Amino acid sequence: MIVVFGATGTVGRQVVAALAARGEPVRAFVRDPARASFGSGVERAVGDLGRPDSVRSALAGADRAFMVSAGPDALVHDRTVAAEVRRAGVRHVVKVSSVAALPPVGDAYGGQQAASERAFTRCGAGWTFLRPAAFMSNVLQWSWSITAEDTVYVPFGHIARALVDPRDVSEAAVTALTSPGHEGRAYTLTGPEALTAARQTEAIGRALGRRLRCVDAPPSAARKAMADAGMPAAYADGVLASLGDPDPARGGTVLPTVERLLGRPAGTFASWLAEHVAAFSA
Repeated sequence: MIVVFGATGTVGRQVVAALAARGEPVRAFVRDPARASFGSGVERAVGDLGRPDSVRSALAGADRAFMVSAGPDALVHDRTVAAEVRRAGVRHVVKVSSVAALPPVGDAYGGQQAASERAFTRCGAGWTFLRPAAFMSNVLQWSWSITAEDTVYVPFGHIARALVDPRDVSEAAVTALTSPGHEGRAYTLTGPEALTAARQTEAIGRALGRRLRCVDAPPSAARKAMADAGMPAAYADGVLASLGDPDPARGGTVLPTVERLLGRPAGTFASWLAEHVAAFSA
């Protein structure tokens, strides 16, 4: 049995669907049952990552687990799952981390990611870490300003990132969960080209048939937007510091990892955009 934590997010849903399609026994851990329609062959475990007892119940009888978490509480949740993985005797866990965890860690966000990884290295199970560069799906955050103003506002837009398709991350997770030889490995996952925010904006504009602007917003404006959305100040500062790290090793260098793991080229931004362009024209 494979338990998927974070099953209602984009990557988590894709992992659940892919495992079920392979005939693997899979249990999706969800907080809100109303958001938990996965089709036949998928068990549901309803609970809260803030409640160790519900995590413990979800892991009953499981031999493998997948963990993806986000937000200010991610480290607490990761440590909870790691502790319960040890208690349950799970043999292998695949954790979605971040390029921010690559040493040397230079900001609070990267420190949180690295601490999460350490929790799983000590959980008694074999572990695999997936460290994606920026997700292509992050650009969906621009949809409101593109729709309203034909403009993208983004800090650190001059830094090129080798954006990765979330589907490649989920397929890498399934590969690590269902085939041998991935325990004790950390994989940095990138797309096939490094793109600045300006080039991403140009690509979206071409897909829409409109001319879009890309404005390099000051970090202070991004920090205010995060605070207005309820993000704690310390966490927002850590995220911004990570986004502003110009080190090419943190997502700016194209790597062949996806192709080596999956046996096919990594998905392009153009291909991802063709499937999601409607989100920018609503």
